[in-house]
Amino acid sequence: MNVRLKNCLLFVLAIFMSVFAVTVLYSATVYKTDYADYTTYGTGDLGLKALYLLTGKCGFRVSRYHYPVKFLRDNPVMVAYCPAGSVFNDNEEKNGLRNWLNNGNTLVVILDHRNIDNLWIFDYISENRRWYETENAGNITITWYGLENGVICVLDSADRFLNKNISDNTGAAVAFINVLARINNPKVVFNEYYRFMQKPAPGLWDLIGHTGQLIVIQLVTVVLLVVIRGWKTFGRVRGDREMTKRAENEIVMALADLYQKEKAYSLVLSNYYGRFVRRYGGYLRTAGYVRDKALPLLNECEYYLRTGDLSKKKLKEIVLGLQKLELEISNRNQRQRKE
Repeated sequence: MNVRLKNCLLFVLAIFMSVFAVTVLYSATVYKTDYADYTTYGTGDLGLKALYLLTGKCGFRVSRYHYPVKFLRDNPVMVAYCPAGSVFNDNEEKNGLRNWLNNGNTLVVILDHRNIDNLWIFDYISENRRWYETENAGNITITWYGLENGVICVLDSADRFLNKNISDNTGAAVAFINVLARINNPKVVFNEYYRFMQKPAPGLWDLIGHTGQLIVIQLVTVVLLVVIRGWKTFGRVRGDREMTKRAENEIVMALADLYQKEKAYSLVLSNYYGRFVRRYGGYLRTAGYVRDKALPLLNECEYYLRTGDLSKKKLKEIVLGLQKLELEISNRNQRQRKE
């Protein structure tokens, strides 16, 4: 590949990475410039950003949702703050929410007196509830409705959950976290679709999820690098046609250096001692010159392995003794074969 083409591809790669970084930045901050009221993006008095951050700080995997409920697949707890009737009461959304609840999911609705009579969900509750119970947390009333499979939890006094009020001593924050703790589902989504922050359907990029997105990014990066640099095995030096050999005994030297830095003298001795016994066990079980000379040295090895009181100097002496004895055994074997 000539230099001009390489430079061109590098430029394309730089543009791609820049666009990707901008896209990620935008996806992480989408809608924040508008700071919409009554949403988890809103940082003003009428926003819910404090409640959203509190949920994450309490250990829940919190996220936002901007699509019709029929696309919700992860079975999280869904939180709907004062859902707009024009969206929530849509026939298609009704059917999707019924199916989602019938799969055993939980919906948490935060309401106030202004919209409590305008939502279809209460007619559905009156027709399908199996049980209900009411409890109070501070100034918040929490009502649980058990359906045949799913559960709906309704919290009143919606204004107390806004940024401007949640820090007051009203019990809103405690009530909300207690509700999530009782449900015992680590995944929580705030439904922004019901607050007009909508997308008609998730695209392919959203459907494959974070894991799939990471895989796609890695594959694209690998392909670009292969095109620019060419396919070469890892470890090969640029311009070499042959594989570059690693340094001889590199692993052994690195391991020895590690042992020395950690002062693992007993471990080194254990390796030498074990190897010697395995290799020359036959000589050690037979009376003779080798056994008589080896036993004192092996007894010394066992003593230091048992006590662990071994210095670097003593380790060298013992290892040299074992190596010298091994050399003598090898020489004796050679002489016997010649005879």
